Order: sequence, then structure tokens, then C-alpha cells
Amino acid sequence: MGVLWGIAGIWLIVCGATVGDPVASKSAEAWEHYQRGEYDQALQLYRDALLDRPDAPELHFNVGDVLFKRGEYDQALREFEQVLSAEEEKIEAQAHYNMGNSFFQQQAFEQAIAAYKRALELDPADEDAKVNLELALEKLEEQEQQEQQDQQEQQEQDQEDQQEQQEQDQQDQQEQEQQDQQDQDQQDQQEQQQQDQQQPEDSAEDQQQQQSGQD
Repeated sequence: MGVLWGIAGIWLIVCGATVGDPVASKSAEAWEHYQRGEYDQALQLYRDALLDRPDAPELHFNVGDVLFKRGEYDQALREFEQVLSAEEEKIEAQAHYNMGNSFFQQQAFEQAIAAYKRALELDPADEDAKVNLELALEKLEEQEQQEQQDQQEQQEQDQEDQQEQQEQDQQDQQEQEQQDQQDQDQQDQQEQQQQDQQQPEDSAEDQQQQQSGQD
């Protein structure tokens, strides 16, 4: 099993930069923080630069890159999506590649595969995208196999639960029938006792009537 290759690196904001350009200055400072692993500071500086140049695809790319490093994959994806309309195919290809990595980290392997394929369409020589595409395909196959296994186990568990419930229902029904029979037997016994208690009294009245007739 291979290891996921890392994301495409930061784009340096140099094109069109002039001395005193705040965007270039902030980007350069952010790059230094990024290299030292100080992602919070880098992110703040790149976002500050975006306020000055909100349509710059390189800045959105770099913000997404830092967010990826921070493990904020959903937000990183939103930033990389801002790059897809870039005129330069190189940065668009790298944005798709980084989107693939973001999806991969979320175990959304189908989306990752689609992103890697699009990156390779734009940049067929991207070896990292080729490696990660193969890895994503393997992971998707494993995921589908696991889902099938989980589904089968769940079906078996449901059948066991259903059988246990049926057995429990039958047992409850038998116990209820036994209880009903006991209640009926007890009621019949009580009625019989009442009849037995009344029978001697009737005999005593008959004896009195017989004696009156003899007199």
C-alpha cells in the first residue's frame, strides 16, 4: 500500500509585483512563516493579502494550502475551487490535485479520483497525481468491500434480532395463555366454591318445608 503524496506547494506572488507592493510583501512574509510550520501566522497574512487582491488565484491557492496543513479540508476545498477559473492551466491542475488530496483525507475517494483525473488531463506529466490516483482507486475498492461486508453483517444481525424477537413473542404469548388459563381456572374454582356453599342452605330450607308439611 502506497503513501499519499503531499499537496502542491505554495505559489510565490512575484508576477507583476513592484517595490512596496503590499500583496507581494505580505505573501513573502507568509511564505517564511509557512516554511517554519507557523501556519496560523501564514494564514493570517495570506488572508490579509486577499483583502488587497481578492481575485488572485495564487492567494486563494495558498490559503487553501495552509488550511490543508491545518487539517481544515472543507475550507481548503472552497479555496482551491476559487482557483479553477484561473487562466493558467498549471495552477488549475495543481488546484485539482490539492482538491484530490483534500477529498482523500476525508475518505471521499470517488471525488478524489475525479479530481486527480482532471489534474492529469491538465498536466499529464504530474507523477504525484498518477501515484495518488492509483492509491485512491485502491482505497475506493477497499471502502466498497468494507461497505459490502458491513452490509452483510448488518443483514445477518437483523435476521438474528428478528428471530430472537419472534421467539420472545412466542414465549410471551405462551406465558400469557398460561396466565389466562390459570386465571380462568381460579375463577371457575371460586364459582364452584360459591355453589358448594349455597347447596347446604337449600337443603336446610327443604327440611323445614318437609317438617311443616308433616305437621
